[in-house]
Amino acid sequence: MTTLTKQFIFIALALTLAGCDKVTVSTVTALLAPAEKIQTASPEASDFQVNGCNLTYKGQSLIFDANIDEWVKILGPYDRVTHLANDVYYWDEIGIGLYSKTNKHIAQTLTFEFNETIAFSETNIKNTYSEDMRKTKKEANESRSKTPFTQTLWVNGAAIKGNWDMSKVNNQLYAFNPKNPHYFDEAYMPTIFGSRFACDKEAPPYFNEGEIGIRVDVNPQNKNEIKVLSLGVTLFSEEYLKDRKATPSFSSRYFESVAERVVVQ
Repeated sequence: MTTLTKQFIFIALALTLAGCDKVTVSTVTALLAPAEKIQTASPEASDFQVNGCNLTYKGQSLIFDANIDEWVKILGPYDRVTHLANDVYYWDEIGIGLYSKTNKHIAQTLTFEFNETIAFSETNIKNTYSEDMRKTKKEANESRSKTPFTQTLWVNGAAIKGNWDMSKVNNQLYAFNPKNPHYFDEAYMPTIFGSRFACDKEAPPYFNEGEIGIRVDVNPQNKNEIKVLSLGVTLFSEEYLKDRKATPSFSSRYFESVAERVVVQ
C-alpha cells in the first residue's frame, strides 16, 4: 500500500468520523500533508524551466502572445515551419514546436516532443488512393520534430522527463509549494493528463492574473511514457475577473477528485 493510498484512507476515516458531507480546501490540504520528507527537484540541470507561469530558457523568459521573433532572439533561428490547421515553428535539434494561428506569427502553444511518432506510415501513405490525401498525410508527418526532446523540463519544483512517474512529480510539486499545491491528474481522456499554475500579478513577465496550462499526452500502452507535453499561458481580463466566481486556485480537479472519492455520499 503506497503512502498516498494510506493518506486517502486516512482522509476518508477522518471525514466519516467527523460526520462531514463536504470537504474544504483547508481540510484536504491538512490531511494530505506527507508523512515523510519529500524533496523538490533541482532546476540546475534544466535549460527549460517554469516558475509560476514564467517559462524560461537558460534564464530568459519566453513570453506567450508575443511575436515569434522574440523567441528567435532567445532560442536561435527555427529550422522550418509547417502549415496545416496552424503554423508550427520547429527547432528540430531541441525537439520543440511552437504553434501560432495561421499567418499571425504569435506564440501560442509550445510542445516538447519527448516520444512523438509520425502519424502515418509509408505503407499507409502509399496505399492511399487520393493524391490530395497522400499529400495531407505527408504534411501531417512533417508536423513533428525531427528529433525528440531529450532534456528535463523543470516545472515548479518537479522534474519531468520523457519517462515520467506522475506520483513522484506530484510529490515534488507538493514539496515545492505545500500551502497551495498543484497536481497532474487525468483530464478528459485516459491518455491525457493536465495541470494549471497561477500567474502572480505582481511578478514578471506578465504582471497579470492568469494561468499556465500544461497538457501531457502519454502512450496508451505505457502511461509512464510521455509522447508530447504542451503548455501555454492564458491571461485574465478585468471583465473576466469581475465575473469569475470565487474558487480555490488548485489545478486539474485533483483535490476535487480526491474529495469525491473519500466523502461518504
